[in-house]
Amino acid sequence: MTDNYAAIVMSVDAGLLVVGAVQSHGTINTIRERIRAVNQRHAAAMRVIADRLRAGEEPTDAELQRAHGLARKATGDLRRRFERPATVGLMWVIMSFWLVVSVMATLWWSATEGHGQASWLAEGTLAATALATLVLLAETVLRFWWAGEAATDEWEQEQLQRQVAAVEMNDDAVSQRVRQRLEEFARGGQG
Repeated sequence: MTDNYAAIVMSVDAGLLVVGAVQSHGTINTIRERIRAVNQRHAAAMRVIADRLRAGEEPTDAELQRAHGLARKATGDLRRRFERPATVGLMWVIMSFWLVVSVMATLWWSATEGHGQASWLAEGTLAATALATLVLLAETVLRFWWAGEAATDEWEQEQLQRQVAAVEMNDDAVSQRVRQRLEEFARGGQG
């Protein structure tokens, strides 16, 4: 290891540690938002039933089924929604630890008077830096892949909702009223 190499490695590792800190912070925020979203959906379904019971009415089967489904699905949603951020977070925790060890060893070597070549340290810091860079690239590829999957899931969900709406509006009277209302709206008559 040379002084120039140590300076380069320290600079690159410091940059990678900053990226790791930013990514870890983003992962924590993602997890927090996903917990909140799942809890809000479940709470909304439960609120409908609670409001019905407070009013002295019996909840409909559809409301009970929706609340039951959301309650059952909440655990699965949380697990599914956390697997990816947890994987990325774990990668960055391991890489950050290894980079910190690499930086500290390089600092220790630099501070030692009359330090020798320390080829073992050069190899270790190269491995840490290279692996952290590969993790950064892998995370970028994974995030693009996951974004594509999410877009496909959203598109499929939208198609399913359209199919459900078409089935629910299959009644000719309802269908006629909907078309009439849309035509009135298009002409500017909102009443």
